[in-house]
Amino acid sequence: MVLANSLPSIANSHSSCTAQITSIQVAKANRESQTQHPQTDWQTITLPDHWHQRWPDYTGSAWYKIAWDYHCPQRQYEPITLVINSINMAGEIYLNDERLWQDKSLVEPLSRSWNMPRYWDLLPSTLKQGSNTLWIRVVGVATQDPGLGHVILATPEIAIPQYETFIYEQRVLNFFNLSFSLILGLIAFLVWLFRRQEKAFGWFALTSFCWVIIMSNIAIINPPFGLNTLQIARINIVMIFMHALCGCLYAWRFAHQRFPHIERIFLIGFIVVALSAILLPDTALTWFLLLTFICAVFINIANCISFPFIAYKVRQIEAYLLASVFVFFLFIVLHDAYLILSKSSTRAAAVAYTAPLMTLFIAIILALRLAKNVKKIEKFNQTLAQNIIEARDELAVSLNTQHQLELENAKLQERLQLAHDLHDGLGGSLVRSMVTVDQSHVNLSNQQFLSMLKLLRDDLRQVIDSGSSTGAKVPDTPLLWGAPLRYRFSQLFDELDIASKWSFPESWQIQPSPLICLTLLRVAEEALTNILKHSQANSVRFILSFSNDAKLILEIEDNGIGFNVEAVQTAGMSVGLRSMQTRLERLGGTLIIYSKIGKTAIKASLPI
Repeated sequence: MVLANSLPSIANSHSSCTAQITSIQVAKANRESQTQHPQTDWQTITLPDHWHQRWPDYTGSAWYKIAWDYHCPQRQYEPITLVINSINMAGEIYLNDERLWQDKSLVEPLSRSWNMPRYWDLLPSTLKQGSNTLWIRVVGVATQDPGLGHVILATPEIAIPQYETFIYEQRVLNFFNLSFSLILGLIAFLVWLFRRQEKAFGWFALTSFCWVIIMSNIAIINPPFGLNTLQIARINIVMIFMHALCGCLYAWRFAHQRFPHIERIFLIGFIVVALSAILLPDTALTWFLLLTFICAVFINIANCISFPFIAYKVRQIEAYLLASVFVFFLFIVLHDAYLILSKSSTRAAAVAYTAPLMTLFIAIILALRLAKNVKKIEKFNQTLAQNIIEARDELAVSLNTQHQLELENAKLQERLQLAHDLHDGLGGSLVRSMVTVDQSHVNLSNQQFLSMLKLLRDDLRQVIDSGSSTGAKVPDTPLLWGAPLRYRFSQLFDELDIASKWSFPESWQIQPSPLICLTLLRVAEEALTNILKHSQANSVRFILSFSNDAKLILEIEDNGIGFNVEAVQTAGMSVGLRSMQTRLERLGGTLIIYSKIGKTAIKASLPI
């Protein structure tokens, strides 16, 4: 194996083929043609290389020239494996002037290969005995630590294990960290969603989601939503700052503590950082990213140091456990902050190894708090049940009194119902009889008076029987239902020179109940009686129909003098109108009344 920053040759113990790097150089790409190898200004370096130390504020392409020797005896040709753990931000690779690989996008939005290890098998047919050259073009952005990481040239048996180590440290751990944080964040969010008083779970969920976005910046290899490199960097630094703030808030809420002045400062600080990330020009990003990161580190350190004192103040076992996690996290923050700020590439960040365990431990502590709260609720429920038993005994006496009142109210309702039935049924018959007597030009015979009295008797029986529809029979057709009504009122209308039109369906689409038939009959009788008494009309139209939504519709219209519907209903002057409306509403029906001079119409509808 040959590492780019260590030049001695190491051969596979089972092969005599060797690969040895002889020199590593870098130069800025030509401004006129970024894809052409530069001819001058080559500088010898070691890898990993970060060019911001050499070319501050340089954004663009740089070419890395890696010269290496390949030696393999005849008839023992074996492939050589090339491993590169980081190309920041995107790049392309040439082997002896033949393109070996390139990123999906070498212009903004750039591909993101900065944390993506890759390997290639270099077949013997593509290699030359002796000197070979790797040309690696790196497209970088000034604020994002551009450059080239470790480069390994060796036989597969040696290079692949190194590649697997890179994959584990740079991809597997980070992806597991992301997935674990996302799952726990969703669980905490659901707990908060259904128990809004558990504010610690809400802030923990928000902290986890911020961390998921931060880890996504490490995991993605293609920019989402067409974002360029600096736009992603702006979003990432805001999430880092927000993660630090939310970490403090969920810890404080966990300990049932509030610090209004500090929280107000946090809000102002977040707004300032967010607006700066949106509005600052690219040239000012270097210092903005650095200062915001340092502020986030300082907030995390302050939280880790201060929370043990808060836990001591509240004296809760869960707070003590969380304080111990924060003490451990303090050393992780200091270690990783030093690695990032010092640009060290010799050691891996500890957070990739420890973050899942710490997140799990915090989730367990939150679960303990939730279980404790549930036990409090169970105890409260037991106390509440005992209080309910006592209250039940106290209510027994008042319930008996209420029962007596309900009986009295039921009797009153029955009397009121009887009054409505007498008004609508027997009262209507009396009005018809009075009209008949009044309009007669000759004295009525005894037989005619007897016929009127029999009708009144039948109406009285109907009122008595209407209290229950049990045993009542529904007419076979709508025409049979309306025949008695039509017969009674047609005679009166003819005597008063009132033209009447009657319309009935041929059959029941859906057969109504006896109570519905009786209710519509009472409504029709009251409406027709009111026409006789008050309307002074000379034309009446009566229509019974079915609607598309399974309702029975009764429409009655006359061309009389009309009346003020709103005034009558507001003043409560019409017993008949109230009776009709009450009957219909009792069965879920509606009554619509429209009236003006020359036209009065009612529309009664009942669901079948």
